[in-house]
Amino acid sequence: MRPPASVRVLSFALLAFAGGCDDAFKYLFYPPESVEYALIPDVDLLMAAKDSSYSLSRDSLAVVYNRGTWKIEVKYMPDFQLNNVEFPEESQDGESSSNPFTFANWIDPQTGITPNRFSVFKISIFNYSASKLNFDPERSFLVTDRGDLLSGYGREEKTSKNQSLEGYFKRRKGASGVEDEIFERRMGIIRTTVLYLGRPIYAGDNREGFVIYDPLPESVEKVKLVFREFILGYDENNEPSQFTDLTFYFERTALSKQAIVGLKPRADSAVATGSFREIEIHQLRYRPPEGEEVAVGTEEWNVQPNALPLFAEFLEDSLRIRATIKQVSGESSDLQSASVVFLLAGPTDPIFTENEISGIANAIKGGALLVIDNSAFATQYQYPQRAEQLLEVIGSKLGDIKITALSPDNPIYRSWKKLDKIPEGMDDRENMPNRRDYLTGLMWRNRVVAVMSTKGYSMMWGRRNEPNTEQFILGANFVTYAISK
Repeated sequence: MRPPASVRVLSFALLAFAGGCDDAFKYLFYPPESVEYALIPDVDLLMAAKDSSYSLSRDSLAVVYNRGTWKIEVKYMPDFQLNNVEFPEESQDGESSSNPFTFANWIDPQTGITPNRFSVFKISIFNYSASKLNFDPERSFLVTDRGDLLSGYGREEKTSKNQSLEGYFKRRKGASGVEDEIFERRMGIIRTTVLYLGRPIYAGDNREGFVIYDPLPESVEKVKLVFREFILGYDENNEPSQFTDLTFYFERTALSKQAIVGLKPRADSAVATGSFREIEIHQLRYRPPEGEEVAVGTEEWNVQPNALPLFAEFLEDSLRIRATIKQVSGESSDLQSASVVFLLAGPTDPIFTENEISGIANAIKGGALLVIDNSAFATQYQYPQRAEQLLEVIGSKLGDIKITALSPDNPIYRSWKKLDKIPEGMDDRENMPNRRDYLTGLMWRNRVVAVMSTKGYSMMWGRRNEPNTEQFILGANFVTYAISK
């Protein structure tokens, strides 16, 4: 009599295990012992530095460097925290998980453990009253006690000096549509959480994000994290002019999961559960040409008053970004700390003074993205030509610029969600003549600093009951591109 099928299957599995035909079987019965490690501040080396600016955070997990007018906190982020606190929903799908910083819950069948994908540090920079600060993660590196030197990763390939996270994941991406979607989800998280050399950190501001390095070899016990040429000031041309080098010491220790379980997700992460990132959206006011009449009850610079409020609702619902809208002139001091600035051109020719143009240009120098769109199809002036002239005038204040059509592979189309082409505009729906199927960009220092649209997206944003999801996604890409610089 033959044994039941279940017994036969079990017998085959045991024989296969005993015969060594598949190493993975042994992990079903004897999972390997695995100790997870973390990096904590190395108190002895910090004290040896004999610099009273160094201290420990309240939980003793971060190194604090406090100069009075500014402060930096540096904390190692173990995989357990990244998987269970920061990105729990993005760490549940094995090799297909969208958490870009770890291998999530995937287990290597050859070893029976989950390896580290990267070494991740959270950097928090606070500028209380100092001059403008800034930090380039690609100028930082880890040095181990065995002599390894691990350089910081950049984000996008085009803008990185050496290795980039985009390049890392491109090399490991398959050709299927599913692989493309996983890649875009990972890059979306990277663009909203990983630090990048962007606009300066002004007095009263702070910046927080991740800096990424290769994983540490198992035998490493101590590391130092070096920030080369941390920027302490800028000259009159808004170029970095004052620098310092900073060093942070850590030692390896067994991970205490109990200390992490009670933590909350990052307060400023766009993917953090139950939390919002707070930003300001600036809308430029302008004047019509002298003597030109404007319809009663309207403001020529804001003929679509619902556009930005409804767009802000989309940001809050879809990206957990809570936007406050400020309507300002080009001379407003608020512009100097702006991340994204909208100019919604109305039915009349937008007029700016020389001082206002300089103010807009200075905002761009400080890291702001300018977005120009037509909020009404004008008959009194030629909007495309006028908008391009405005870009040229602003560009003359920057120097060494290029105005060009933005190709579909530009990061500005995919900083949050990938768009293979620009969405339908109001000009398409109303079958306007001389329609354009591209956006125009003002390039400065190899980066898009202003975008000009002839499509009338702001008209579509302002209409609640019409299909406009793709148009909102494009706007959200503008915002995430701007705030993640």
